[in-house]
Amino acid sequence: MKTETVHLGFIYDTKKPLHDMDNMMGRFRQLSAQYDVRTVLFSLEHLDLEEQTADGAIIASDRISQGRCELPSWMYNFALHTTADHIEKMRNLRKLETATVINPINRFIQDIVFEMLASLPGSHQFLLPSAPLEESTLSEYIDKFDALFLLSENTFHSPKAVVIKKIRQNDCMIYLGANGQLCGMDDLPEYVKKMAGGKSHVLMKGIDCLTWEERPLEARVCLQKGMDGEWAVAAMAAKRGIFSESTYYDTPLNWILKGRFSNETGEIGQRLADISLRIGGFLDFHIPVLGSCTLDYIFDGNGCPYLVHVGGFEQDPYFFRHSKIRMELLDRAFHYLLFLRNNNATGKGAADDMDKSSDRRHESG
Repeated sequence: MKTETVHLGFIYDTKKPLHDMDNMMGRFRQLSAQYDVRTVLFSLEHLDLEEQTADGAIIASDRISQGRCELPSWMYNFALHTTADHIEKMRNLRKLETATVINPINRFIQDIVFEMLASLPGSHQFLLPSAPLEESTLSEYIDKFDALFLLSENTFHSPKAVVIKKIRQNDCMIYLGANGQLCGMDDLPEYVKKMAGGKSHVLMKGIDCLTWEERPLEARVCLQKGMDGEWAVAAMAAKRGIFSESTYYDTPLNWILKGRFSNETGEIGQRLADISLRIGGFLDFHIPVLGSCTLDYIFDGNGCPYLVHVGGFEQDPYFFRHSKIRMELLDRAFHYLLFLRNNNATGKGAADDMDKSSDRRHESG
C-alpha cells in the first residue's frame, strides 16, 4: 500500500459517540482546504509504531480517502485511553523524536495537580485546602474543618464526591449524593477506609455549596489553545455530577448566577474565566504538551468559585451536541497544531513528572 505524507494528525476513539467522524471529517476538510495542509484522522488501533505509519481518513484539499500515511510531526489526541495496550502505545508514541503529541493522556493525578497549583500566587482564592487521603490527614482535617469532601483519584472519569459533615461533637453524617449515613467519630477512619477500597483519594476542606434545583451547582470551563498559541475559554456550562447525579444544564451559567446575584453575574463569570486562564498559563510550566483542559468548579454562598477537578480534552458528549461548541473545540485543536507547525514549536522532551506519575499509577492500580 502506498504511504502518503500528511502535515497534521488527530487521534480519536472509535468507541466513543462524541468522536463523531462525520462531523470531524466535514470540519477538517474545510480547514485543510483553507490552509492547504494534508490531515489524517486515525485511532490507536490503526497505528503502526514500528513502521511509524497510521491507517486512517486522509484529507487532502477537499478530498477524503482511506489510506496509509507516515506519522505527521504534529498530532492532537482527542481520546482518553483506558486499556493497557492503548496506554502503552501512547507512551511509546510520545517517545518518538520526530513527533509531538498534544494532550497525550487527557487524565491527571489530582493530588499532583492541586499540589502544583498551590504554589500559584493567590491560589487560596480558588483552591480549598487538600491533601492525599491518609489516616493522619483525615484526623487532621476532621479536627480543623466542619465539613470535608472526599474525591476519588479515578482519573478516567470525573470523581463522585463524598461529603462528611460534623453534626455533633462525636458524630458526623456521610453523604454520597442524596444518601446519608450517620457515623461516630471513632468509627470514621475505618468507615472511610472501607469506602476508599484501597484506592487513592483526595481529601478537601468542605464548604456550603451554592445550590441549583436543590443540588450543588457546578461549572465546567473548557480551556483551549488556538491559532495564536494562547489559552482561551472555548466553552462554559452549568452542570452537576461530582456532588450529585450527572446533569448538564441548557440554561446558561450566567443566567443561573443572575438569579442569585443580580448585577454581580458578569463579575462572577469574568472571575471564573480569569482564574481558568491563570491556571492554564501556570500548567504550561509543568505540562508543556497541554493544548486543552477542563476545569470543574463549585461555588460558595457568595458566588466564589473553587476548583475541584482538572481533566484533559473534553470527553462529555454534552458539548458535542451543540454544533457551535463542537466546531469551536475542533477549530481550536486544528489551529493550535497549525500554529505549532508554522512556528516550529516543540514542547518535546518536557515529558513531565505528572505524565509519568499517571502512567505509574495506572500500572499499580
